[in-house]
Amino acid sequence: MAKRWSAGDIRDLKTLAQNYSVQAIAEKMDRTVGGVAFKAHQLGLPLKARSRATDPESMDFDWTESDNRPPASDECH
Repeated sequence: MAKRWSAGDIRDLKTLAQNYSVQAIAEKMDRTVGGVAFKAHQLGLPLKARSRATDPESMDFDWTESDNRPPASDECH
């Protein structure tokens, strides 16, 4: 079952969509690319193409400013 989008998730998506590709956002938010793209479409948010977005390796989004925390890297899926 898909994770629900909280108000904090939507706020984070709006922030991340300004600079990052849908692939990078999905990775950072621990969501599927399709889920991120669909929610962005629902919200009318434009998403950057991978080639025009910031390198996912240099992402500097500050999770301490949001209600969410980054997913644990050693978490089982």
